[in-house]
Amino acid sequence: MINFKKQFLSIVGISCLVVMSCENEADQSPEVPLEVQIANDIPADPNAERGAPPSFTFYDLESGTVLTKSDSNSVQWDLAFSGTTILINGGTSGPGLGSAQLVEGIFDNLASAPADGYSVDGQNGFAIPTGSGNGWYNYTGGSVPINAILPIPGRVLMLTTGDGNYAKVEILSYYEGNPDPSSQAFIDQSSRSAARYYTFKFMVQPNGSINF
Repeated sequence: MINFKKQFLSIVGISCLVVMSCENEADQSPEVPLEVQIANDIPADPNAERGAPPSFTFYDLESGTVLTKSDSNSVQWDLAFSGTTILINGGTSGPGLGSAQLVEGIFDNLASAPADGYSVDGQNGFAIPTGSGNGWYNYTGGSVPINAILPIPGRVLMLTTGDGNYAKVEILSYYEGNPDPSSQAFIDQSSRSAARYYTFKFMVQPNGSINF
């Protein structure tokens, strides 16, 4: 005579093992790799008049969007741009957990953010320094291409966002359309595209880890 009770329990046991095995496999599945994102032509007060107070564009790295001025008092924004000045959402510039530092290296090879060494915007200066050679750019002056703002190769912004997550940013261009600075169209100031438009690549780690 077939023992249906024992057979039923055996089937239930096997089913549980299969479910548990599937759950364990799901738990061990690899994390989705982070993607490098590109922000194109973010305006940095391109129509500024000489002597006028700066007007900043506020950018949220997590969502990859430009925010309204009303968001400037929130932790939502991460970077703000006006001319060659870049603010972070922390210290005297905002209510967030933002901080930053410049590191030397190749963007794609920087697999983790530094654990310390960050600064915030304050009365004595910005976390991302301004001035030719001090921060992310050089001003060419009389060198060809003359009077140009060019990102310094190998300088990457490491920062904490307004929410406290780690991110890395590399400025690619300060000119609309990300033109080739060695091209004749750029060298000739009469045909050079408008300045004060940032193109940059970035990566954000949303889980609080320093690893990218």
